[in-house]
Amino acid sequence: MNVGMLKDKFISLKILLLFLVSLKGFTQKNIENQHLLWVRYNLKLKISETYQIQQELEERTYWYPWRQHQIVARTHVLRSFGNDWKAGVAFTYSEQSLPNNPNIKSSENVGELRPQIEIYNRQALMLKLDLEHRFWTEFRFFEQSDGAFDFTNVRMRYRLELQYKVDKKVSLKVFDEIHLNIGNKITYNVFDQNRYGGSIQYMPIKDLGVELGYLNWFQQRQSGVDFYNRNIVRFTIHQNINFKAKV
Repeated sequence: MNVGMLKDKFISLKILLLFLVSLKGFTQKNIENQHLLWVRYNLKLKISETYQIQQELEERTYWYPWRQHQIVARTHVLRSFGNDWKAGVAFTYSEQSLPNNPNIKSSENVGELRPQIEIYNRQALMLKLDLEHRFWTEFRFFEQSDGAFDFTNVRMRYRLELQYKVDKKVSLKVFDEIHLNIGNKITYNVFDQNRYGGSIQYMPIKDLGVELGYLNWFQQRQSGVDFYNRNIVRFTIHQNINFKAKV
């Protein structure tokens, strides 16, 4: 092999390396960090040993600068099947303030309707320590400019949560949840988001208490290379009402 051929191969190799470096730079993640505060009211209505209704109301805001991000209202109807299995249906209405940028003063609210199917299973790992599996299938309808709601995609959610009961009033939780998008309109962001975190729950009386926690919300945007990394403090008021006990 002569010197000219070696030189040509070396130049070709440099061009290939430059292309690969450029491609790597193009596919690098662009991550935007945000800080939010979520305040939630969680009401559980026990109708019987078999049926339960649960209502959630949550206000989600950017922490700094302060601006509303989302309002979520979700109603669940659950049925217990024994052996720590539950299943049910739910319906969510939410309004999200767009664009997802707390520094922009001008924004608009876009509504979403979200019927869903739910399955839960709880396993006792040892004394005071439980493992809960939660499966949600959501059907997402987004508000359009004419006020109508159009179906966009299905989203599958799976959450794994460890719950440790310190005593009758205090419990600790850690969890990890993944969201996957399914549908013809989904091109790059099949992986929607991952949420993980932990909390401490305190129930000073049997049917009323509070919970304080942190969760990280890492979400892929439609481009496939842009992401939100959201650090969230979540405060929850829990209330239980047992109608069966009042009969």
